[in-house]
Amino acid sequence: MRRIVTGQTSDDKHIYTHVEEIAPFEMGGGAQWYPVWGWEQMPSLPFCPEGPYQPDSVFPRTGGMRINTVTFPAGFGAKGALSSIPKDPEYAKLASAVVSGGEHNLDTGMHSTDSIDLGFVFAGEMTLIQGDGTEQTLKPGDVLVQNGAMHAWKNRGTEPCIICFVVLGTPRAAS
Repeated sequence: MRRIVTGQTSDDKHIYTHVEEIAPFEMGGGAQWYPVWGWEQMPSLPFCPEGPYQPDSVFPRTGGMRINTVTFPAGFGAKGALSSIPKDPEYAKLASAVVSGGEHNLDTGMHSTDSIDLGFVFAGEMTLIQGDGTEQTLKPGDVLVQNGAMHAWKNRGTEPCIICFVVLGTPRAAS
């Protein structure tokens, strides 16, 4: 997977700032996480990012944004056959750098995050299970808007599922 980023310099040149391969991180369970891009706050234009992109967390802080692409292998899901595949230590460090908020049940895989996640399914199929137990199978071309609700993922198909997520850090009202 490649990262291709454009920019506009202060002297009005329109350029490519990054054209590079993205190395994935093992998320655990065989899923591969590709950190595509992100900000801690929206930049103002013109914007011309310099230097290598190195995320400091998986989830953005409130007002921040991350673009992550994830490849979920066939059989992925809580307590599935692949659940014993450990996380890459660097991914674990990035995942703990910013608390994702919400709730997490490691036994069921159900979780919520303090974010609005836009998901674009590129390949394969993924079952999205909501907190009330209802399910939808996402297919290539589907677009998901996950508004911080409790959910879990299961790839019940025979092919890997590739989803690109745009994650928007969002405050959650106290309940």
